[in-house]
Amino acid sequence: MRKMTVLFALTGLLATAPAQAQTVKWDAYKGTTLRLLLNQHPWTTAIQPSFPEFEKLTGIKLAVETYPEAQFRQKVLVELSTGGQNLDAFMLSPGQEGLLYARSGWIEDMKPYIGNKSLTAGNWGFSDFYPSVVKSTEYGGIMTGIPIQTETPLLFYRKDLFSKYKIAVPKTLTQLEAAAKTLNGKDGVVGIALRGKGASATSQFSPYMFSYGSSWLNKDGQANFTDPKFIQAMNMYTGLLRNYGPPAAVTMSWPEVTNLFAQGKAAMFTDASLFRSIVDDPKSSTVAGKVGYAPFPAGPAGRKPYVTTWALSISKGSKNKQAAWLFTQWATNRQNQLRVLLQDVPAVRRSVWNDPAFKKQETSPEWTQAHLSQLASANPLWNPPVSQVGEVRDALGQAMVSILQGGNTTDLLKRAEQTVNTIISKEK
Repeated sequence: MRKMTVLFALTGLLATAPAQAQTVKWDAYKGTTLRLLLNQHPWTTAIQPSFPEFEKLTGIKLAVETYPEAQFRQKVLVELSTGGQNLDAFMLSPGQEGLLYARSGWIEDMKPYIGNKSLTAGNWGFSDFYPSVVKSTEYGGIMTGIPIQTETPLLFYRKDLFSKYKIAVPKTLTQLEAAAKTLNGKDGVVGIALRGKGASATSQFSPYMFSYGSSWLNKDGQANFTDPKFIQAMNMYTGLLRNYGPPAAVTMSWPEVTNLFAQGKAAMFTDASLFRSIVDDPKSSTVAGKVGYAPFPAGPAGRKPYVTTWALSISKGSKNKQAAWLFTQWATNRQNQLRVLLQDVPAVRRSVWNDPAFKKQETSPEWTQAHLSQLASANPLWNPPVSQVGEVRDALGQAMVSILQGGNTTDLLKRAEQTVNTIISKEK
């Protein structure tokens, strides 16, 4: 996007390479080949064309494999669980696999690399990373990766409908519910769209849960699904969908939710901040230019958003760990963080958001403010802090589908809690 601005920024990036080379011996592993596994993700699309710059700087050849997310996750898991000797660096979603990989000893702890002055450029500036984003990579005392992008939950809403019906932008979940009720059926829209498709809904339920003052696990490390506050949050989330959402809510994950909104058929939705690139793009959205953004509404316990990240990690079995660290460090430096931010990938470094190149092309200060305002206080546990995240999400997701179909919330959550406690017991 905005090719002239990006080209202007890249000129500055290339100019910094000599100075960068003076702070660390970038060609120390010249002749090495690094094997990388990457997810098909906006970050990958934004950064991969620049890989030749790293190869020229270091003399290291990058052997890159990119896969769709489900295939990517499975491939990384298989390779790490069988020793990971042929894998050097890879993308990781810490909230999904971080605890499992850390407990299994399959992944390098990034902290010793960050503190190694012979391997880490003095101007890399780790203190520039948002602390909450860094925290989201840490499991069992191990920093599982270096963040490369981040997301928080936002309220996306139709500015034209809110203006037409004189509705204030919701600051609380109670106001969100009232706005959904008022707008439902107006101008051919449903009041709100949310994920309802099983496991995919659980991550976006988390800020509702946090904002009601609840948590995934109790102080004893057991599932917390029968906590009254958890039940209240679930009733709010599922009630919004049942009463003011689309008829096929149980079939909807993020592609369906964002498409419904982009096609002008929903007044609001809450989901990851990253989706601005879909709903406010004239190429994919009929409501582009009419979209408003606000921080996630506060519940009884206040505003409690989540923060999540993708990160770059190093395989414990890699034979090229130091070279892999050079790549990880280069890919996450300030210049490359600006590069991806200019292509709509939310950056994890504070400084680049104030860079003149970004300010020059910024089209939605409202979105920027809503996203950044939540990072300082965001909760990194957008997923349950267990090794078998997928199994736990499936159990809770099945309960959510049944609740949406008219089942009793308390009974279904009790059953899900029992299932999850059995899963947790096998981890110990």
